[in-house]
Amino acid sequence: MKVLAVFAQPPSPQGGAAGRCAWALLRGLEAHGLDVHALAAQRPHPDATEAPPDPAVELVGVDPYGPSWTERLRRLRMPRSELVGLFADRVRTEAAHADVLHLDELESSWCAVPGGPPAVLHLHYLVEEDRGPGAPWQRPFWTYCEERLAERLAAKRQTELIANSPRVADLLRKLAPRAHVTVVPLSLDPTQYRRAPLDGAPRAGLIGTLDWPPTKGAVDNLLRDVWPAVSRQVPEARLLVAGRGTDRLASSATVDVIGRVGSSADFLDQLSVLLYPVVRGSGMKVKVLEAMASGVPVVTTKTGAEGIAANDGVVVAEDSAALLQATVEILNDPKVRRERGNAALACFGDRYAPPRATQPLVALYEKLAAAGTRPTTGP
Repeated sequence: MKVLAVFAQPPSPQGGAAGRCAWALLRGLEAHGLDVHALAAQRPHPDATEAPPDPAVELVGVDPYGPSWTERLRRLRMPRSELVGLFADRVRTEAAHADVLHLDELESSWCAVPGGPPAVLHLHYLVEEDRGPGAPWQRPFWTYCEERLAERLAAKRQTELIANSPRVADLLRKLAPRAHVTVVPLSLDPTQYRRAPLDGAPRAGLIGTLDWPPTKGAVDNLLRDVWPAVSRQVPEARLLVAGRGTDRLASSATVDVIGRVGSSADFLDQLSVLLYPVVRGSGMKVKVLEAMASGVPVVTTKTGAEGIAANDGVVVAEDSAALLQATVEILNDPKVRRERGNAALACFGDRYAPPRATQPLVALYEKLAAAGTRPTTGP
């Protein structure tokens, strides 16, 4: 079976969260023996990630929106349509040779080929669940409105949608009642992570970009309420905070602000526990998967564990008292730390390594290819 996969950013084991998951997705599909060709958008951005050498990935340049009125009107009619134009033309050319078209992330939804191969669209999260609109005179408000409109249009255009958690799947079914929704968990390449030692001084940590509202809320909650309570019970413990934008925060007697790091695996290697008191957000959280892949115990909320199978390596706290108790126990007891780390790593290997995680997706591809349907989708 020939699969054309379209990504809004280059698949890369050291890229952003979506890029790391895209890399693992390709590894999983290849493990199932599929013939996969990927087209990935290469944007003129200082933080853009180059995909590592991979004959299955073709990088195609994408120009940002222009200042003309024509471009502005197109943006109103086709929100988040950065991948139209030459990129979409390249998709149409390659789609002629594919049995299935996989569209990954919201922007790629405009690349569906009318009359082409059956297409599936993976929406990683839902914008209304992840952030509020904010003040209408601020730029985030207009970004929110554009993304929400693009999301609704995409969900209504596509007949096959992919969600990475049952909760997102239920929300998509309400948003697009005529679409078929399949749950396919995210995955990561286990070769990019090493087993954390979990020894030495007790260290909790959290990594993420403060530009994303759920992460910022989790960091604020951690520094304001959670960590002071933990620190009173485990005075020798330290908290490590890393990620883009965290350098705006201040270190303290028990908190080390690291800022942006080159490798999340190196950061996780220092931790005794990933402490993630997130209160809003949708879809699976990649930082939780990364901790599991590193054998690091996780203490989080129901939101933080969304889409993760219940296991002893990920403690889901129902309230602040349970969050505090679980964190203190892991920091104080090396045996508990190791047992929970072992459970997290075992669960990752069983469910979220690429071959296992992509099984439902391969089954969906096979069903669509066998049906031979070529629904008319697109703008």
